[in-house]
Amino acid sequence: MTKTMELLVFLLEGIWGVRIVFNILTYAQLWWVKEYRWDRMIIHLRTPQGKRFLWPGRRRPPVSPKSTILVLLSLSVCGFILWNLSFPIIYRLAIADLTSFPITWIFVLILNAPTNIYHKFLIAKAVRKLRDHKPMIVIGITGSYGKTSVKDYLGAILSTKFRVLKTEASKNSPIGIAEVILNSLKPEHEIFVVEMGAYKMGEIAEMAAMVKPQIGIITAINPQHQDLFGSLDRTMKAKYELTTGLGGKRIAIMNVDDERVRTMAQWAKRDGCEVWERRFSAMNVRAEFQGIEFTCMFGKEKARVKAPVIGAHQVNNILLAVSGAVAAGMTFKEAAGAALYIQPNPKSLSVIPGINGSIYINDTFNNNPDSARVALDVLRWGKAKKFLVFQPMIELGEYARSSHREVGAYAARICEEIILTNRNFYEDFMEGVRSVSDIVKVSVLSSDKAASLLGSKLGASDAVLFKGKEAERVLRTLCK
Repeated sequence: MTKTMELLVFLLEGIWGVRIVFNILTYAQLWWVKEYRWDRMIIHLRTPQGKRFLWPGRRRPPVSPKSTILVLLSLSVCGFILWNLSFPIIYRLAIADLTSFPITWIFVLILNAPTNIYHKFLIAKAVRKLRDHKPMIVIGITGSYGKTSVKDYLGAILSTKFRVLKTEASKNSPIGIAEVILNSLKPEHEIFVVEMGAYKMGEIAEMAAMVKPQIGIITAINPQHQDLFGSLDRTMKAKYELTTGLGGKRIAIMNVDDERVRTMAQWAKRDGCEVWERRFSAMNVRAEFQGIEFTCMFGKEKARVKAPVIGAHQVNNILLAVSGAVAAGMTFKEAAGAALYIQPNPKSLSVIPGINGSIYINDTFNNNPDSARVALDVLRWGKAKKFLVFQPMIELGEYARSSHREVGAYAARICEEIILTNRNFYEDFMEGVRSVSDIVKVSVLSSDKAASLLGSKLGASDAVLFKGKEAERVLRTLCK
């Protein structure tokens, strides 16, 4: 073998080794996104994006003990394969490459056992701290979507009168709640606002048993996470576990504008809860990029409500928050007036200046069929060309294909151009688009290519909606 050939082989081996390292980092990030749950990972692997697991996009995991240990252990095994097997180096590289993802899976399963034990210890410690705390009002919030917004809005309103603790960001699991209690609960706290999420039956019941809420708020039910729940009926029963776990006042605040929650309200009445439905209503709604304003009605009382959040759908979230505040002890006037102190989530329909006089609408916090439609309604307010950067939705189960067709059709009525962040459910999305328009352009692009395309096209008063977590990478690239 000539020296030139030896050099080329050496370079190939080095590049291949670097690829294995980057793939393991990407797998660690993907496991973090899926919360180290094998059931969510299996759903991902069924998608076109997941089937390309040997050629994943380059990502880095957050720096945390679990992700660091996962990366180091996986690299150690791949290193053992490269240095200790007796095959030629090219074969060893191929074996390490092909087994790198299964290796991370094995270590996730191994690490989950001690992690779960540690989590149970922390949860028990948090429950003891909570039981030792002076009596306080606990408000639980759940639903398929809208629960983080309602939690944050309710926390802001209540904080104008009480010392309030609320769960952080989207820490809506037992261990997330436990961490908030252990790190942030102080003797002076009077109210605890708890967001509760779930992927299967029993998880919300566990959280309700931990915090013992007296007031429960259910926002809405949709097909999100149907691959895990199995059916909308099971989703409803899982979310209803909050109502079943209520004690004390047992006030159930139900968004009966949602037909499935309306059914759950009947269950709550049957089970002896005090059900609040339609106690508060809105009229004369004005929704603009600067915020929303409406008249809130409570019996014969009325109050003008203003809040710096975007989208007409936020009226319902604020009504639920006002309801929760009144149930917790505020007067109607106090609660309605305090809506002015609500702070928008920077990743939930947040409008920021874009290049060349355009505007960016950041709605990357999550993605589901209902939130996609309301975000597109906000994009409709744009004065010039309208673009959508959209992450296809997964975990919708039997509703996945129809949901993508519906959202595709809805987007085609509003947008001049659509960029998808991956090919999941591409055909269904395109079927929806083409049912409405033959001229709306749809492409599937990487973050860099999407940012480059938008940078070359955006002009004054154009608007771009970034929907879903993968769309955030495009936004970050544009904002560099």
